[in-house]
Amino acid sequence: MKRSLFMRIIGAIAIAAFLAAPMVASADPFPTRPITLVLPVGAGGSHDLHARGITSIIGNILGQPMIVKLVPGGAGMKGTGFAARAKADGYTILFTHNGFDTLVPQTRKVPFKTLRDFKTIAKINHGQPVFISLSSKPWKNVKELIAYAKKNPGKIKWGHSGVWGAGHLPSMQFVKAAGIKVKFIPHKGGGPSLRALLSGQDDVGIAFPTQSRPHIISGKIRALLITGNKRLSKDKVFKNVPSAGELGFNSVNFQMDRIFMGPSKMPADHLETLRSAFVKLTKNKSFKRFMRSIGENVVFVDGATYDKTRQKRWDDFTALIKAMTGK
Repeated sequence: MKRSLFMRIIGAIAIAAFLAAPMVASADPFPTRPITLVLPVGAGGSHDLHARGITSIIGNILGQPMIVKLVPGGAGMKGTGFAARAKADGYTILFTHNGFDTLVPQTRKVPFKTLRDFKTIAKINHGQPVFISLSSKPWKNVKELIAYAKKNPGKIKWGHSGVWGAGHLPSMQFVKAAGIKVKFIPHKGGGPSLRALLSGQDDVGIAFPTQSRPHIISGKIRALLITGNKRLSKDKVFKNVPSAGELGFNSVNFQMDRIFMGPSKMPADHLETLRSAFVKLTKNKSFKRFMRSIGENVVFVDGATYDKTRQKRWDDFTALIKAMTGK
């Protein structure tokens, strides 16, 4: 009987050891191969420009390269869905923004739930969209643009980066507040939208300082307004561009948070490795130099802290959608 009890104890220990083995094995070295960084936008936009510089630096921190994969379409939902379907191992992550995270999924049917399926790795900064047009257009400022639009209702072709995207939302807010009618033209990201404006296909567009800066310096395009209540007073190129708030358009206040996200079910140690890498990135001299070169500041928020704000952002956008659509 003693032998039987002994064997049962040995058996229980063996089973416990077997069950514990996967937990030990899950703490595998990471990363051991390249990481895919999904961008749910087209080439040439502010996210693409940021990603090219960031991936050239963070690979040295992680010890493995990070490779950009552009998956535009569906107002950011095609690329978001691609990342949501990927294996939750940390080798496929998403570079997105708060609009794609908590706004657009509320406006259409999608096979994922961003608040449930993604965790934030880091927010690196945010951007204020700028309303722009070719310098050759007959308006030189917002007042003249509104006057032209009222005399020519529906004639102005107004390009943006995608329905309910970072360019569309503030544009809709402005058009509604100004009491004008325009023809909105959606594109697959900020890059295609800017190219459409530069080619003369669109009359008005919306971009970020990162993209529009060289074209404003060259005189090709004119900046009309920057969203929010504050000017970019420390920026030599944009310091004289009026803010929406100072012109009386307080509702035109969208701020785009640039955020890196990963699947919520990825191993905790993989998530921590990625979060730690982005902390190190923000302290990296090459990264700081790169951000200065494109006229961007670093406004870092760690992933765990940012995650605590996402439900409120979702709720705020729910109210905004209702106010804009009446639904």
